[in-house]
Amino acid sequence: MPPTQKKSARFVAIKTLCELQKSRKPVKNIFNAILAENPLESNDRQLANNIIYGLLRNRESLDIMLQYLCSQPLRKFKPFILQALRVGLYQIMFLDRIPESAAVNESVKAVKAARLPKRLHGFVNGVLRNSIRKQEELLALIEDPARPVLNHPHWLVERWEKQYGKKEATRICRQNNEQAVFSLQINSCFTDRKSFRETLDKNEIDTRHGIYCNDALILEDFHGGINELPGFDEGYFQVQDQGAQLLTHLLGPMIQNGEYLDACTGVGGKTSVLIQLAEHVQARISAVEPDKARRQKFKENMARLHPSLDVPIFPGSLQDFAISSSKRFHGILLDAPCSGTGVTRRHPDIRWNRRVEDFKHYQETQLELLQSATGLLTPHGILVYATCSLETEENEQVIEQFLTRNPDFSLEDCTVFLPSTAHTFITNGYFAPLPGPEIDGFFSARLRKKSPAN
Repeated sequence: MPPTQKKSARFVAIKTLCELQKSRKPVKNIFNAILAENPLESNDRQLANNIIYGLLRNRESLDIMLQYLCSQPLRKFKPFILQALRVGLYQIMFLDRIPESAAVNESVKAVKAARLPKRLHGFVNGVLRNSIRKQEELLALIEDPARPVLNHPHWLVERWEKQYGKKEATRICRQNNEQAVFSLQINSCFTDRKSFRETLDKNEIDTRHGIYCNDALILEDFHGGINELPGFDEGYFQVQDQGAQLLTHLLGPMIQNGEYLDACTGVGGKTSVLIQLAEHVQARISAVEPDKARRQKFKENMARLHPSLDVPIFPGSLQDFAISSSKRFHGILLDAPCSGTGVTRRHPDIRWNRRVEDFKHYQETQLELLQSATGLLTPHGILVYATCSLETEENEQVIEQFLTRNPDFSLEDCTVFLPSTAHTFITNGYFAPLPGPEIDGFFSARLRKKSPAN
């Protein structure tokens, strides 16, 4: 039996995009699963990743061009052929360093590797070679200022236009189509921003201060692996958006003595910030995370960032923890599962994966989690609710419904708990930044539990 032919970066990219179209799972998970079956060298893996993410940021533009080149409606194409054409065209139109001939030939090779009929090899070859000849015509299709191509589903653009106005909705979409900045959160338990920046300067790594957070550094034009940065093994930093850093401060600004809970900890990014805020007081931080893979990553991150601490993590849902735990907390951070429309820039698959009915589904889960958290708080305890969503169903509506059901809670203005640089993001007392050059889209509310006498 002949040995299995090694698959190319383009084949892996096409296969990943086909599975994404079918399953609506996070593209990162799909990519990793396909890589496990089709391993790539580091450079090829990076190329496949760049093609996938870049294509998702430009999918509508690519489809407009492809439809111009093809007489048949794109919806009638075989999934592998459509994705092969998108992958080839993306390289031709948007990647300067890829030779046009390589973009064409590798796409055709991927179709051959998929064992599709010979006539389709010729079809893909012909369409992509025609696109090289017609590049100016194709660019003109997507550069009409009167009809901007925003590379988001039309239903989502229309939602944002109703919510934020046409101009701001257009700005958000264009911001989402830019690559996210590389933002570090400095671990103040071990170093400070000034000292760590000097270390990076010595290694000729360009940085600048984050606008909104005192512990944030923005890496300029860094393309290596995060573990290649000096200070990684020593736990001097983690990768974290400034919005995520700021919302954690809503439990503070300085955490006092007592018990605090990160109720949906994920891999522990915000838990680490809580530990930093609690460094000089007798506060104890606990965490809850039901997902086994995230718990493992949490433990690895805590071992690197806070090796002297043993942060207890409950291996189940917040609902189960609320039933089983007798402990009561002075502060709880609930960064709830959500649609993620505020972090579309970092996860461009989100815009194509979401459906309008998803927002109400997430709302049900969010309200259930909030309700579970109420019984875990001490009197006067603080509950910070957060999402990385832009949708009112998951944000303001959740808080309004929660307060109606729980009159023993009150909403507090976030302004006084955040640095002045972040005050521009306060709306009706909520911390609600929209996606910007240095910050992702978030929503946070600070809730206080009244004492029984009140």
